Amino acid sequence: MHKSPDHSHSTILIKINKYFKSDFHYQFRLLTIIVFFALVSFCNPKTSEMIPSDDNPFEYDLENPDGKYKLPSFLEEISGLSYYGKGKIACVQDEKAHIYILNLEQEKIVKKYEFGGDADYEDIAVVGKTAYVLRNNGHIYRIKNFNKKDRKVKKFNTPLKEKNDTEGMAYDPLSNALLIGCKGSPSIEKENLYEGYKAIYKFDLEKEELIRSPHFLIDLERIDSYIDRSVFSRLSIKVAKSLRLIESETSFQPSGIAVHPLYAEIYIISSVGKLLIVLNRRGKVLDVKELDPKIFRQPEGICFSPTGDMFISNEGQGGKGYILKFKPHGEK
Repeated sequence: MHKSPDHSHSTILIKINKYFKSDFHYQFRLLTIIVFFALVSFCNPKTSEMIPSDDNPFEYDLENPDGKYKLPSFLEEISGLSYYGKGKIACVQDEKAHIYILNLEQEKIVKKYEFGGDADYEDIAVVGKTAYVLRNNGHIYRIKNFNKKDRKVKKFNTPLKEKNDTEGMAYDPLSNALLIGCKGSPSIEKENLYEGYKAIYKFDLEKEELIRSPHFLIDLERIDSYIDRSVFSRLSIKVAKSLRLIESETSFQPSGIAVHPLYAEIYIISSVGKLLIVLNRRGKVLDVKELDPKIFRQPEGICFSPTGDMFISNEGQGGKGYILKFKPHGEK
């Protein structure tokens, strides 16, 4: 009776067996190939690691959110958010020193952690068990073990002031720093050294200090060039600029900032002007997207999950605040 072959061996081993005719060198050569493929597999970068590049296409359909999470009335003025573990988002709002935890599956706030007194809190970045919260005057609050009763709070008084109107903050793992977006003046000095620009500063977490020169300067005219306007609209704006009634064609004032977890690009949203821009690691503008005000009522915060899902928070403007979820193209 014919006995069927054993199919437990992989196809590649069968091919190798046919290729090597000499039994004397078979085992040595087979071992060499196995070790080679093991080393290649080990050295191959994981897809979850950041791979900075200027060639990554914009992957999000901003006209069709994949999810919408309505928030309770006390988060009508949600100002910032950060991804916090699987299926959870950490949020802050404008007035209270509270960190709220939103469970996306349950669509409700499941935890609240206090860390100080009332103030204008604008954004949050969660790094492990530590949360960093940004005030509009440039102060940064570090809350270690923020989800424990024995949480420890330390305030960093940076050179940034209320005139800078710091509204966006994100953790950048490649530089181990916090990126801080200024909605107001781009300059720390009394005089405006960077007219026509918006600034992103960097707070070094190892040295625990702000680098006084801007990490990125965003050229507002560069953003203008991406936006398609009518001839009449462009002419009207140029007249207004010549009369110094406006600084730029585009109303762009950073309100939220995030670092893409796979490509390391910098995503910045502006509630004023309803824009989302993408920068590379050198601060070059890669893309500018206009946000539909019917979908984005007042976009204030942005963050990513480790797999690249994008979340954008919106203030309620008299109604309930909400968070929109966008999956990369091809993922539904």
